[in-house]
Amino acid sequence: MPLLSFVSQATSNPWRRSQIQIPAPSSSSPITPLPQTLTEQLSTEIYELILDYLDHTPTLLSCNLVCRSWAPRSKCLLLERMVCRPLPIVAHGGFGEVLCAVPDPTPDNNGIIFGTRDGIYRGTRDHSRPRLLACNDAAQIEAFPEEDFFVCLAGGTLMTMSLAALNSGTLRDSDITRVSHHVSAFTVHWNTTAGGSHRLCAFKTSSLSTTMKVFDVNTTNQLTNLVVYRELYIPTETRSMRFINSTRVIVALKKSGGAKGGFEVVDFNTAESQSLLDPNDPSHPEDEVKKSRSKTVNFFKSGDAEYLVCYDKFAFFVDRSGTMVRGDETMRWSQPANMFALREPYLLAVCNNFIEVWNIETGKRAHQIKGGYALLNTPKVGETILALSLSSGEITEILFHDHPAWDLQ
Repeated sequence: MPLLSFVSQATSNPWRRSQIQIPAPSSSSPITPLPQTLTEQLSTEIYELILDYLDHTPTLLSCNLVCRSWAPRSKCLLLERMVCRPLPIVAHGGFGEVLCAVPDPTPDNNGIIFGTRDGIYRGTRDHSRPRLLACNDAAQIEAFPEEDFFVCLAGGTLMTMSLAALNSGTLRDSDITRVSHHVSAFTVHWNTTAGGSHRLCAFKTSSLSTTMKVFDVNTTNQLTNLVVYRELYIPTETRSMRFINSTRVIVALKKSGGAKGGFEVVDFNTAESQSLLDPNDPSHPEDEVKKSRSKTVNFFKSGDAEYLVCYDKFAFFVDRSGTMVRGDETMRWSQPANMFALREPYLLAVCNNFIEVWNIETGKRAHQIKGGYALLNTPKVGETILALSLSSGEITEILFHDHPAWDLQ
């Protein structure tokens, strides 16, 4: 509804007109901006009533720029419509390209640990950035605070060390254990049961095959290390990998022609693999995957009985048997997505020029964060999502509406 038309309705009551001394507009009057002498007579309550009525984000953005008296209410309404927003934490200071980051679990540090092309750094909100370890291409890192354990993948070498020694700056080269070489990536299963241990799966992939090595995070006499549990082989190239539970992982194959959909379930106990998606399910968009040349990207477990499979162009749900469910909630991105993060009920699809935020409960797009970003961590449940702003070079937290600091920023 045009702004003037709404003002006309709001002031159609004779008593209201007498209060603010505005004549009722004629139906034949052209719709023109209110003159300045007239707008000066409108009370703040009228402005806020008009703005509260608006239900269109671009219009609210325009209203925010009209004048100072409109800005506070416009900003408040815009914040209410936002699911999440980027909050810069640390500028990496030009220490090489930032490749990964995790929240710093050490009490009172109030920052993050991040990996770059030339080492691992600790960044804090006071802009200090001490280098904790010199290494090449720190592509992936993970902290285990309860075990005083830190895992780093740098230059294709999987390394482990003490988290406390790393954070204190007293780490020596002899304190680093080099576990495996030529590693492409690793994924972690976080055990939440009492007495259980975390599990890590590192994989090496090539154009012909993938080798997986599974480790238990074992603590003995207050010393934590990785103990080999199982080694497996897949005769195809792998794009990514994620645990379903402690004994099975989902593998996203780089080439989906060999298996329907390009996702396989690998069982550590039997060393067997099978397609995640039911080959007899006619509802699966197999033809669309082939015609659009969609690429497998990632996979997430949603609840106890459903899985979300993510391609670069769309995503959908399947149940434990691999049958497609909630077909009317297939999510399709505006641009091809290359990274995903799940923070239920929201899925972040990272495209080249923006991040699309989707509500997986409704299957609808809820929000869009403009700008180029790259995800820096694989957050576990409840952990901060960290991303790199490609335009500013700042390491950024994706702050959600229910975060306690939302209204303070």
